[in-house]
Amino acid sequence: MKNILVTGGAGFIGSAFVRRMVSKHPEYTIVVFDKMTYAGNTDNLLPVSQSGNFRLVQCDIADREAVRSAFDSYGIDTVVNFAAETHVDRSILSPDAFIYSNVVGVHILLESAQKHGIERFLHVSTDEVYGDIEGDHFSVEDDPFKPNSPYAASKAGGDLMVRA
Repeated sequence: MKNILVTGGAGFIGSAFVRRMVSKHPEYTIVVFDKMTYAGNTDNLLPVSQSGNFRLVQCDIADREAVRSAFDSYGIDTVVNFAAETHVDRSILSPDAFIYSNVVGVHILLESAQKHGIERFLHVSTDEVYGDIEGDHFSVEDDPFKPNSPYAASKAGGDLMVRA
């Protein structure tokens, strides 16, 4: 059986992933790990809230002990990281929260994953790390990072932690 930790799983995109995984893969245990701030909403998870293969843990990915406890308690073997502080305007007003979650939190997840021998770690990023795109072009993973906000810079920092 797979025990998948989905961080940020109560958010808009993360919850869509969770709903699909819970319903399509009853053999997997889906553990949602979410801080439940402005972006997390338990209503997003109502369709699967009573499913036997669904668990919800309200915690912060930057809380080392809570992350370790989730890995231990649920026998996590896969991580899907949707968790992030988001929105450019919010990052300009309060960049500390972005650095704490998007860089430090990712580091703590990676550290726990390494200690627990996790082989599958999917980290979800944003196109904001590539900066402004001219005309009708689009970014590809080989493009250089050119973040233009604390949000984009913190996501790029988390991306580089994953790469390292």
